[in-house]
Amino acid sequence: MINPHVNKVRFSDCDIMGHVNNAVYFSYFEDARIYYFNQIIQKNWDWKEQGIILKKNEITYHSPLFLNDVFETKIQLESIGNKSFSINYKLTKNTLLVATGCSILIRYNYNTNTTVNIDNEWKNILQQLKSDE
Repeated sequence: MINPHVNKVRFSDCDIMGHVNNAVYFSYFEDARIYYFNQIIQKNWDWKEQGIILKKNEITYHSPLFLNDVFETKIQLESIGNKSFSINYKLTKNTLLVATGCSILIRYNYNTNTTVNIDNEWKNILQQLKSDE
């Protein structure tokens, strides 16, 4: 099991209303994705040849975050297709649900600018994002 990604709201994350701007949450999701991928993928992974590209992001807001709030983001694999996979996000502050979301990501080769099938190696890697709960 991978520990959740822990983050803290920065001054630049907040808008004039004093809470985190809605667009910033996608950056929080990205930070969590990178954190989780760093936990499950080899350090010498060739991201240009065996990369991913974001197809879709969705979010539902449940409660606001404010300056200096500490929160955590959990990721869970939802599904794996032929070339794409989807992951869910759950962002919480203490036990308070802040936001939930989903991303669809596509395997992508940046050297050839083409999509790539998800092979067994990637399927095994992604299975590590399955929930233990």
